[in-house]
Amino acid sequence: MIEVIYLSLVTASISFAVSETKLFKPLREWMKKKVSFLGELLSCGYCFGIWIAFVLVVIFRARLFKSWPLLDYFLTALVIAWLSAFQWGIMCWLMQKTGK
Repeated sequence: MIEVIYLSLVTASISFAVSETKLFKPLREWMKKKVSFLGELLSCGYCFGIWIAFVLVVIFRARLFKSWPLLDYFLTALVIAWLSAFQWGIMCWLMQKTGK
């Protein structure tokens, strides 16, 4: 369970950095011009977080459930994405409060 919490923190951090920070703004704008769908994906922290969660589950083989492995990985990625969405929301709220 602790691995899932750690991965949700990593997912939230990556999705926040890519979708909200000035550092990645040129990449988001460039991607919107090239491939509209991918540009929108990079601009949505929740959407991007789901894909990050899937990648991290594949890399770290995190599993919350112990039945059929493929289903376990899928459900674990969804749980990680759901947890990271709350963390991403808090980071956005904090950035708005600080005026950045």
